[in-house]
Amino acid sequence: MSCRTLHTADGNVPSLVLPPGALAHTDRGYEYDVERDPANVEPIEHQIRLDFIRGGPVRRDQLLGSYNPWKYDPTDPATLPWQGVKQKPLGLAYAETSCAARIHEEKRFYDHVDDDAVLADAPAFLAARLRIAHETPDPEQALEEERQRREKWYRELIPGPNLSQVLKDSSYGSLIETCIGPPPDADRLLEHNAFVGMVLVDDDTDPDTFARDRTLDSTYVLRESALSHTQTDDPVRLADYGIDLPSPLLVGEYQSGSQYLLIPWGDALTCACPYKQSAPWRVMCKHELLASVVCGGRDSIFLPVSRGIDVPHRARRFVSPEIAISHQSRAEDYHR
Repeated sequence: MSCRTLHTADGNVPSLVLPPGALAHTDRGYEYDVERDPANVEPIEHQIRLDFIRGGPVRRDQLLGSYNPWKYDPTDPATLPWQGVKQKPLGLAYAETSCAARIHEEKRFYDHVDDDAVLADAPAFLAARLRIAHETPDPEQALEEERQRREKWYRELIPGPNLSQVLKDSSYGSLIETCIGPPPDADRLLEHNAFVGMVLVDDDTDPDTFARDRTLDSTYVLRESALSHTQTDDPVRLADYGIDLPSPLLVGEYQSGSQYLLIPWGDALTCACPYKQSAPWRVMCKHELLASVVCGGRDSIFLPVSRGIDVPHRARRFVSPEIAISHQSRAEDYHR
C-alpha cells in the first residue's frame, strides 16, 4: 500500500500523509478495499453536495418540523413533506433529480456484470455486490434483488430518512438558529460556525509541548480524543481511515459547541459526526449541508479556513474536481 505525502507551506506544520483510499479514483495510487476500508464517498454524495452548493442557502421557513422522515414513500403524495406553502429547497430538488439519474446511469453495470472493464467504472461498493450476486446459484434473482435494493436507496432512503431528516428544524435548524432575517448565506453561517485549521496529535503527545517545539499557536494543536466524535459509544478514529497522527486537518466548529473532524477520503471529505459515521447509507449530515452552502457562497469546491493553521488544499477539498466538472444540477417541475 503506497501513501501520498502532502507537504505544507509552513515547514513547522507536519505533512499530511494520505492512504490510497483518500486519493482520486483516477490517481494511479488509488486503492480501495470494500471489505477492509470505511465506506467510500459514493458518486451520488459528490453530486448531492454539488446540488446543494448550486441550490443556494436553505431558509429556515423551508425546514421541516414534526415530520417523520421514515414515513416517506415516493409513490404516495400524502407522505411527501414539502406540500402547500412549504417550499422545497432547490438543492433538494436538484438532489432528487440526481438520484433518479443515477438509477438510469447504473443500469449498464447490471447488464454487463461479467465485464470487468465495465465494472471498473462502477462505484466500488456496487461493483463488489454485483460480483457476489453473479456468483450465486441464481444470479438473475440475486442481481434483481441488488437492483431493487440500490433503487430503494436512491428513490426512498436518500430523499426521505436521510435528506428530509437533515432538513429539519431540529437538525440543520440547530446550526442556523441565531441567523435571524435574510437567508443564512455563507458569510452569515461563518459568523456562528467555523472551519478551523488544526494539527491533531495522539494521546501520548502533549499539545503545548508539540506547539512550542514547532513554533505553532497551541490553540490550534489538539488531541484527536478531545473532539466531539470521540465522545460517542463507537467513535471513528483517523486510524480507521489509515491516517496517522500528527496530521494537519480541518475541524468544523459549530454554534452548538460541537467540534467534528472533516476526514480526507474518497477524493473529498467526510464528516466524523456519529450521524454520518454510524450509517454508511447516509449521504449527508447537517454539517456537510452547511459546508455545501458555504462552498456555494464561495463558488468553490474548497472549504475556507476560518482561522487557525493553513492546512493543505487536499484537507479542504469538499468535492471531487472530476465530478464537479461533469455533473449538471437540474430540477424537474420545480417552481420558486
